[in-house]
Amino acid sequence: MRQPDEHADPLVRRVARHVDANGLIAPRATVLAGVSGGADSVAMLSMLRTLSAEPGRAYHLTVAHLDHALREDSAADASWVADLARRWSLPCIVRRFDVGRLARRRRQGVEEAARAARLALFRGEAARIGAASVAVGHHADDNVETVFYRIVRGTHLQGLAGMAPSRRLAPNCALIRPMLCCTRSEIRAYGRRAALRWRTDPTNAQTAYRRNVIRHELLPLLREKLNPQADRALGRLASAARQAAAVLDNLAGEVLASSRLDEGPGRLALDVSALAEQQPAVTSAALRLALVRLGVPLRQVGAERMADLAEILSASGGAVSLPGGFEARCRQGRLLLQRSGVPGERTDANWPEPIRLDLASTTALPDGRQITCRIEPHDRQAFAAHCLDPPAGTELLDADRIGGVLQCGPRREGERFHPLGAPGRQTVGQFLTNLKVHPAARREVVCVRDVRGIVYLAPLRIDERVKVTQATRRILRIAIGPGEKKLPIST
Repeated sequence: MRQPDEHADPLVRRVARHVDANGLIAPRATVLAGVSGGADSVAMLSMLRTLSAEPGRAYHLTVAHLDHALREDSAADASWVADLARRWSLPCIVRRFDVGRLARRRRQGVEEAARAARLALFRGEAARIGAASVAVGHHADDNVETVFYRIVRGTHLQGLAGMAPSRRLAPNCALIRPMLCCTRSEIRAYGRRAALRWRTDPTNAQTAYRRNVIRHELLPLLREKLNPQADRALGRLASAARQAAAVLDNLAGEVLASSRLDEGPGRLALDVSALAEQQPAVTSAALRLALVRLGVPLRQVGAERMADLAEILSASGGAVSLPGGFEARCRQGRLLLQRSGVPGERTDANWPEPIRLDLASTTALPDGRQITCRIEPHDRQAFAAHCLDPPAGTELLDADRIGGVLQCGPRREGERFHPLGAPGRQTVGQFLTNLKVHPAARREVVCVRDVRGIVYLAPLRIDERVKVTQATRRILRIAIGPGEKKLPIST
């Protein structure tokens, strides 16, 4: 495939300006590029490859492709992407995952399950290769379709803002959209200038999928019957909403900081009076920010659930269940947001020495919690499913990278480990500070150690050296939770 001398191509220069203005890729950074094989992702890869050759950029590109196993010829797409990466001298990661099975198991749409599977792949592989960003091929037309869909479905101000050029994907990795400044027609024109080839997914034309209904039926109808410039109008709406949302987010951050009473792993306590004295829009934004901070899947929190939260605030009493195993309880002037079953504060008075863990059973801890361990063969499908929806407090480790027996105990002053996905080693104290864990809640954190040191800072993060890789053959499934009920061990 011929790569054009395209450094001066107007679209490449526009993408370069977009990347630089939004700080999407640092010089010499490692970038994982999600490539489906379609026109958009191939064009993105081509432009990033061109930019990476420029002085001062020197990006390190790796291609990632997920075979969703939704079509009989999906394996051919995966082979085509791998061959493209080979011809362009780029490392390539290809994985296959049964998205249809996942959608049935989770009782959700195929589009949603496919998105979750891709993000899980991106997070895992970005952490494995040390990528600071994951690039995807979303463009301006995708953004318009997203805003339109959210309007019809029902959304809040942040939803009207559409896609952002960058958003956090993992603690040390961002999902970036280098082509958000380009339209679909401009990208196709670039592909022709660059003599690119790509694969065509026949499902892109099937109106059984919601996005395709918007793309092929509703937006053309709007352009024909109401406004030929409907796309630009929706784009302007998204831009205005993004600016307003930024102001609201700043206010919400200040309110959340002033109303926070206590914070720990899996929980956040807020002052009801400090929240109630704000304008409803600010209070709602502060609550959304709190949910994001805890890890509540915000995409599953609709307007009705937010109204329920506002109701228990105004009544100064009540409880609301939240997605992801979280709950909200309001009483005595406090709003407590937490994972269901999170234990209260503990002391170390009855923990005089480390406890040896049974790797085939459950071990009771002095604070009333328990740790359950199990060694099992590495099932890649099961691991991918775990990454998509991990039970609270449950982690999967490479069993063969653990040295000697495992023991569990309170953290030690100055003890260091390498948090998964972090650039290097740090003290446990530094890690907890970076996560903004409240000092009173730090006593809930326990260290699971082998002969070399920490393998799991429970229930927050495992150590980099025991992560699951392509070479993993056996898994250690370890879960920490309350002792009064069975732990959520998935199968």
